[in-house]
Amino acid sequence: MKAVRQRKTLALALTLLFAFAGYVWIKIGKKMEKRPYAHIQAGAAQRMAEAEKAILDVVLREDIEIEAEDHAMTGLIGPEWTSLTTSLGSEEAKRTSLDPNFAALLVHYFQSAGLKAGDVVAVGSSGSFPGLMLATLCAAEEMELNVRMIASYGASMYGATRPELNIVRIAEIIREAELVDYQLLAVSPGGDNDYAEGMLFEDTREIIVRLAKESGVEFIDENNIKKSIDRRLELYGNDIDCFVNIGGASVNFGTSSYALNMNNGLIMNPPRIPIMRDRGLLYEYAARGIPVIHLLNVKKLAEDNGIPFDRLPLGTPGEGSVYAEIKYSGHRAIISVLISLSVLILLWPKKHVYEKANISSNFQV
Repeated sequence: MKAVRQRKTLALALTLLFAFAGYVWIKIGKKMEKRPYAHIQAGAAQRMAEAEKAILDVVLREDIEIEAEDHAMTGLIGPEWTSLTTSLGSEEAKRTSLDPNFAALLVHYFQSAGLKAGDVVAVGSSGSFPGLMLATLCAAEEMELNVRMIASYGASMYGATRPELNIVRIAEIIREAELVDYQLLAVSPGGDNDYAEGMLFEDTREIIVRLAKESGVEFIDENNIKKSIDRRLELYGNDIDCFVNIGGASVNFGTSSYALNMNNGLIMNPPRIPIMRDRGLLYEYAARGIPVIHLLNVKKLAEDNGIPFDRLPLGTPGEGSVYAEIKYSGHRAIISVLISLSVLILLWPKKHVYEKANISSNFQV
């Protein structure tokens, strides 16, 4: 019996060795292939680059100060503290989100969600990441999707914190430049509970009310976050094919600890959905089986999709692994499995070996 055990051990060891060697062989043989819609991604990225240029033209024409933290001189990095600042923010993340290749990433998400021309995308954007809003609008335009957007004026540090260049005006600038089209359904204060709570300046409410009147659309100004969520659901309508959250606005992100369970990027299979009334639009749409895209943790979004974090200059449209996907050789996989199975079958003790071992054992007894 000892010989049989030794034969089994040898068979398993060699099988594992060949399996590992096959795994390495498969990994070595991987290839990066352009996605079938890479040309749409590149078009969206180029559109975003043009959108940033259109905004910079306005910044220069109106003599709006470019912040020292704005290393790429885009005009889209706002001051640290203003009447619209709601919370802390990372200047590195804000700079990274301006990479035009984020528009390519949004095309990838839309394609992966199965969206097609004419589908409706609901966008809920705070002022925290104007770059991600541009990416979303440019990707949707390139794919001929219909965008319905509700924007909130509150922004974390270095976002769209300038009242004169707030998130609504940034979107309007690129629409006037005929780079994107969208329907702005409403605006809201933003900040904690979507009521400008937590703002740091006494004139915040006054400024936001003025900006809302200038927008010409409905001003959602409820003193209850559930009412704010319900009104948004009414305005977006019942024919939504995808929901995109940009930033950490309470109505979109939710106010409970469950909000932290929602992954970044495209979410087709959401985590456990809470039942509380303030769970946010991400969970509201996920509960309806609608794909949601959560854009908040820029560093992770960049690292997971081959977009360099906080680089200078900004990326060139069309470059990077966001336009490609890893392909492994099916032939190598099949060959590796067959070799491993063959080694196991050839070396595994056969029935007559067991019988011989048993006879020998009985004879010794």
